[in-house]
Amino acid sequence: MGLRRQACTRNYLLFVILSVCARTFFPLFQLVGVDVMAALDMYVEREQWEKCLETAAKQNYKVLHKYVALYATHLIQEGSWDKAVALYVQHGTPANSQNFNIYKRLFVEMVNVAGMNNAEAYSSWADLRDLLFNLCENLVKSSDANTPAHEEFETMLLVSHYYATRAAAQSIKQLDTVAAKLSISLLRHTDIIPADKAFYEAGTAAKVRGLWGGGPLRAQVHCAKDVQAQFPAPPVETNTGNA
Repeated sequence: MGLRRQACTRNYLLFVILSVCARTFFPLFQLVGVDVMAALDMYVEREQWEKCLETAAKQNYKVLHKYVALYATHLIQEGSWDKAVALYVQHGTPANSQNFNIYKRLFVEMVNVAGMNNAEAYSSWADLRDLLFNLCENLVKSSDANTPAHEEFETMLLVSHYYATRAAAQSIKQLDTVAAKLSISLLRHTDIIPADKAFYEAGTAAKVRGLWGGGPLRAQVHCAKDVQAQFPAPPVETNTGNA
């Protein structure tokens, strides 16, 4: 019994030594053919993200998005939220509840960052809108359809659509008033966007465009009721629950 235990101990130590050597010296391209998941984890350790995603994409959708989520988290920690948004636009936005905090964090980062109230920000807002649109389409087909989380992401989609449309309108002089009305309409969503920033942008736009009647700006929200009808969010297929 003692000899068997010693043999097991020696085998375990040999396994540990070989594993360390493999991680240090074994070429990753060879390891991929032996143990793909171990190779992917090593790519992550070395921050070789492009190679990691390229290899993961050859496995399956679930494996790919495990590493997309890891990379997105890394990018957010590095302050590169815009790259994380682009990452999901490229690879799709699965309705995995484990990823919901990532999607919410990307939305929060974008609505809080400065310098996004202009025409040049259109591509960034459009990317966020596309990310959320894809997510909402996937949520409709998932077990999270019609849940509070689904409704929250639908609202985020609407808000990102307003921001993208406002940026597009800001590139055309004749649509300055439309852009101002969109800023005012965004005041309806100060529960999920920074209120002080939203009121400043709406107040400035309303005053410049002559939409401010002189009273409290909150009352001016009703002046832009028609904006929701003019610029509805992209339609998402509704899950009726029927087979």
